[in-house]
Amino acid sequence: MRFLKKVPAPFAIICVTLFLTPLMPLITLPVAAQRPTQVSPAGNRERAAISASAITPTPVILRASDEDARRTSTSKMPTKLNPEPQPDFFFPLTPGTWWLYRGTVRWTDSDTNRPAATQASIKMQVERIIQKPEFTIAVISGFPGDLGWSNGQVDPKASLLIETRKHEIFLDELPPDFDYAKLEKDAAALDKFLSQDNLLFRWPLKKGMKFGDSESIQRPDDRYCWVVATQRKKLLKEIKGIPQKPVEVFLLQYVTAPDDTQMELSPGIGILSYQYHHHGTVADTSLTLVEFHPAQQPPITSGSTP
Repeated sequence: MRFLKKVPAPFAIICVTLFLTPLMPLITLPVAAQRPTQVSPAGNRERAAISASAITPTPVILRASDEDARRTSTSKMPTKLNPEPQPDFFFPLTPGTWWLYRGTVRWTDSDTNRPAATQASIKMQVERIIQKPEFTIAVISGFPGDLGWSNGQVDPKASLLIETRKHEIFLDELPPDFDYAKLEKDAAALDKFLSQDNLLFRWPLKKGMKFGDSESIQRPDDRYCWVVATQRKKLLKEIKGIPQKPVEVFLLQYVTAPDDTQMELSPGIGILSYQYHHHGTVADTSLTLVEFHPAQQPPITSGSTP
């Protein structure tokens, strides 16, 4: 039997270590290149989330206030910062308010039986206000129609200008001996002043609107009722006391076989011009507003003015 020569164990380990140490980088590099990276499940989820975020944009969650702000900022509807104020009454029904009209009056002279003409003027003024729950009553003097069928020399007459809560405008001429106490105490006395025969118009106005009894407003010829004939913007630069800016102007007319009446109206101002023409015997009135003076004191809200 042959016996191998034995080498002490510690010495053999040291020799192997010294021999393999220089070769370790050459051995580990290829192995490391071929070994897949070990990643924990949590890490896999994190890497997947990062990759997805690079492809799909992160949604933005808006609060209710943010959504409202975004919708407001992208709205295509224009926003009017300073809307035009709407008047409370079509006519400025304040005691002391007055209008001055000038123009021409034509008539048939009774002595010569020939047409005559003269320059004329009239001042319309709000004398007093009587407030009721459903309407406002203004006692006015000097309505432009007072010059009709005259020679231009007339005393201003009293009339009632009534505006209801439904924006209906009624005009009624009063007799010289009228008892004004009835307007404040007797409600039944007001019924005749609010009849359809005395209705001028109802605002807001629009071209083509008609006012009168049911039979007349159905006529195809637009006669025997008040009709809004035209509607336009107009600069009233020749009228003293009116701001120099375009205002809405409506032409209201009443045409019959014997005569016709026309009035230009503007909300918050009132009557801008007045025309009356008789189709037979000469009796014409043509007046234009030249001055407008609204009273500075506030409108009466209850009771009446002295």
